[in-house]
Amino acid sequence: MKKLICIIGVIGIFLMTSTLLFAAEKMQVMLYSSMKDSQLEALKEGFDKKYPNIRMDYYTAATGKVMTKLSAEEQAGNISADIIWVGEPTNYFAYKDKGMLLPYASPEAKTIPKELIDKDNTFCGARIVTLGLVYNVNAVKGADIPTDWDDLVKPRFANHLAVMTDPSFSGTTLYTVAGLSQNPKYGWEFFKRLKANGMRLEKGSTASVEKVGSGEYDVSIGVDYIAMSWKKQGSPVAFVYPKSGISVIASPIAIMKASKNVKPAKILYDYILSLEGQKVLVKAEVLPVRPEVELEKGSVSVKEILKRALPVDDKKLTEEKDDMINKFNEIMKKK
Repeated sequence: MKKLICIIGVIGIFLMTSTLLFAAEKMQVMLYSSMKDSQLEALKEGFDKKYPNIRMDYYTAATGKVMTKLSAEEQAGNISADIIWVGEPTNYFAYKDKGMLLPYASPEAKTIPKELIDKDNTFCGARIVTLGLVYNVNAVKGADIPTDWDDLVKPRFANHLAVMTDPSFSGTTLYTVAGLSQNPKYGWEFFKRLKANGMRLEKGSTASVEKVGSGEYDVSIGVDYIAMSWKKQGSPVAFVYPKSGISVIASPIAIMKASKNVKPAKILYDYILSLEGQKVLVKAEVLPVRPEVELEKGSVSVKEILKRALPVDDKKLTEEKDDMINKFNEIMKKK
């Protein structure tokens, strides 16, 4: 009898030890993103605190570089990313068509506007990026302050005083080009007018805003959170939502079907969309996708931003992306 009790005790200890080891099992998840390093660090800090048994790593670069890296990994048959989070939604449509995304209906997506969620749940908007007009408050005053896209072609901003990011390097700018070129009010004629007025191009979204703050340019087509970040650091810049329509990008997240870490990937996906995760991102100057997240006083609400968005035909953009970039280059880069 004593022997039996000892055996049972040993088995019990073994089971208990195994359970503890399993509970303490270390997992890992890799995120590829075009977001700012400071934003991803804030997200990582919050996630690490909540899930100490999951090591979150990330790779950050401009959307074009992220997609180039993923393409190379795809060809090598060894995709390292578990989750992707870039600024331009057509990448997700292309990956979805190729069967590279894992469908996942997150329980945290219940309050997110339906227009931000893929109907097959292969991706979901996780932040809202807006592009509008950024100007130098020391150089541009009074009636010269831009309020709409058309202001960029006024004589006030002629002779290389205006700048925008090259859409070949920025997914969010490409989406803006799509919104304007597909809009009957603007079309490709608008870009011909920009070129004629001396619009310059920069290779990075940060540079476009930074150089307005430094006084190299007076105005730019710029990203909201980049402008806000520079303004908080003391740069003399201000951001304006264009009256005729805001360029709105619902920057999505998606789980790669090739992920070797699906369980922690779903946990990170949920955390990003959760109230806690969205609040962390708001503090890092990211516009949330959950309307119930409180914004700074005076901020335009998520619902209002979506209501004022420049419409973009995502399917058309996905199919004609290369043609659109070539058309842009033909207009804006010709000597």
